[in-house]
Amino acid sequence: MVLFNATKSVSVTAGYLLVRVAPRPLGAWLGGPLGDAASPRSAIVGAAVTQGTVTAAITVPLALGRGYWAIFVLVGISQLVGGSWQPLTSAMMARLAGAESRHTLNLVYNLSMGGMMLGAPAVGALLLPVVGAVPLVAGDAVSFVVSAVLFLSLPSMPGIAGRSLTVRTAATGGFAAVFRRPVLRVVALGAFSTTLVITALQAALPDLAAQRFGSSADAGFCWAAVGLGAMLGSVIALWRPLQRPAVILPAIVGEILCVGAVALVGSPALDLVLLAGNTASASLVQIEGGVIIQSQAADTVARVQGAVSTSRFVGMAGGAMLALLLALTLKWQTLVVILAVVGLGLLGVAALGPSDRTAMTRGPSSPLAEIPD
Repeated sequence: MVLFNATKSVSVTAGYLLVRVAPRPLGAWLGGPLGDAASPRSAIVGAAVTQGTVTAAITVPLALGRGYWAIFVLVGISQLVGGSWQPLTSAMMARLAGAESRHTLNLVYNLSMGGMMLGAPAVGALLLPVVGAVPLVAGDAVSFVVSAVLFLSLPSMPGIAGRSLTVRTAATGGFAAVFRRPVLRVVALGAFSTTLVITALQAALPDLAAQRFGSSADAGFCWAAVGLGAMLGSVIALWRPLQRPAVILPAIVGEILCVGAVALVGSPALDLVLLAGNTASASLVQIEGGVIIQSQAADTVARVQGAVSTSRFVGMAGGAMLALLLALTLKWQTLVVILAVVGLGLLGVAALGPSDRTAMTRGPSSPLAEIPD
């Protein structure tokens, strides 16, 4: 919001978003073997402290009111480190919960993340005009330190794949596992498809808020709708018939359709409903996808999650790059609709191939069914 208000340029906003997402695929790719070979707890504590330090440094150019280029550099470093969070947390969750409690842990985790997305942007939208950006960014830096302390309270988690990892298996093992199993392939390519279109919309969110709500600062309320949808999706996931991998494909379709509809409807109220619907669908995918990933062999979980996260972050980077390159030649509404159609096509391609009917139609019926194929 600060950069948009200072420049009034959608291109600058899209460029900032590109810097936020472009380093993440590399971070996720490196975080996978790190989480399998080393202690995921120690690794994520280090990541949290590093991100907190870098985020605190962002307050300097903000306070001086110049040197905004430094913000791009610091954000890029922070996001490179932040890309490792998903594979590391997935590895931790796989060790903390057995098969009988894995769904509950993923649901609680997703619910807490939704609560954060619901509260933080709304509070930020209210406080930004009053206190300015510096105190808000400083508070974000403190939150990383608090996270590090909380992770330190978890049980010690030694690495379990150290000596068995070769350079090749570290680099490609997660991707090979994903594309061997159809349900994981749908999760990974679905993550790419959804984030491709969602990130293009995010790049235009300040412009959307200014057009439809009256002020770019009101984008915070759009983010609050995103958080509310994530929480509602987590509550809906309590319904047992939805606690199975078969919900993943239709939920991904729902994600894409909701984002495409935001570009078409032009109504503030419907925009908020559709954004909430998007993340409600995403919650179902994340919960069920998380259960499947964490049910893989313990020494491969981080690499499998790393492959899925890399796919997700590549989609983010692609959406941001397209938004940046086409900002001056194509309306954001047109770009979002085109990418929604492309995303649905890619999802259809992902769903083709050998059908793993057991994985896609019902959950494990016995302990033997938990053995990854």
